[in-house]
Amino acid sequence: MFGLGVWTGLAESVFLADVTTRDRDPARLAATVIGGVCVGVVAAIACWTLVLVPYTFLAGLGDEGLRGLGRVAARFQDPDERDLGITVLRLLETTATDGVFPLAFVALAGIIAGHRLRRYVTAAMNIRWRLLLVGLGLATLAMTPLLVVDRLTATAGQTFPILDIAPHWTGRLIYSLSALLLIPAAAAEELLFRGWLLRQTAAFTRQPAVLIIFPALVFSAAHFDFTPDAFLTRALMGAGFAYMTLRLGGVEFSTGAHAANNILIVLFVEPLAFQSTAPPDLTAGAWLEDLALVAGYLSITEAVVRIGPLRRWAGVRLDEIAPPLFGAPKFG
Repeated sequence: MFGLGVWTGLAESVFLADVTTRDRDPARLAATVIGGVCVGVVAAIACWTLVLVPYTFLAGLGDEGLRGLGRVAARFQDPDERDLGITVLRLLETTATDGVFPLAFVALAGIIAGHRLRRYVTAAMNIRWRLLLVGLGLATLAMTPLLVVDRLTATAGQTFPILDIAPHWTGRLIYSLSALLLIPAAAAEELLFRGWLLRQTAAFTRQPAVLIIFPALVFSAAHFDFTPDAFLTRALMGAGFAYMTLRLGGVEFSTGAHAANNILIVLFVEPLAFQSTAPPDLTAGAWLEDLALVAGYLSITEAVVRIGPLRRWAGVRLDEIAPPLFGAPKFG
């Protein structure tokens, strides 16, 4: 299924078709990185404030001014805090700040490089929303066995966050619906790391290994969690998302897979927090789970490529698949 032709053909992905020497101009690149970070940080701080200040008033601490804001921020950062309101706030903040920073960064990058913002999303004529849904569904199916294994080997007494976060079904429903906010958050990360960074890497080299590994390492490092287990898992996930993007000509499918991963984790593994819970050492079990995850990502990507009815429903054209010859569908 994953032959040499498929691998080498990734360098000719239509997603990279309009990347030129203009994109590796040092002055433009420096302006993009410096300006994008500045604009993104300002936008993220503004969105963070817009989320935190209203909640401070809703929590009855608005009269305390900055002190009340600080108290809410402290609860917000506390990894042991499991209050439903704070947990939902974290999900909302993730969408607001993690979403607006990449969007602002890539929008500026497009202006400087002379690319339309849509080119950082897809090579197709229009954004393929059904492909995103397919990625969400297939990634959920691929990850479910891994979640089952994880729960079977979990520490005794560990429960599902969706059951632990609230005693009644209404709170659990609110938490479940709030987890859907991770879809636009995942889309923003894909826009930055697979949309901009992957294409920027291609301006310097078309080696498939570099195209997949370099953005994956940056993606993992950007989470500022350098425990071996967590870093490797995110790097391998990033590599899988890069393969999806190059193979299918856009970030729609990887966005669905990315969102599925995040949603399943906050519902069935651990609530969103800002402190790593990964073990300090890389275990054999973690290695096996990571390899199974990558195999699952490759399999569901090839399923879309090679199963005609699924590919057509997802809105993927044959000329959007890389490579056009070696990767031709076998079914349908």
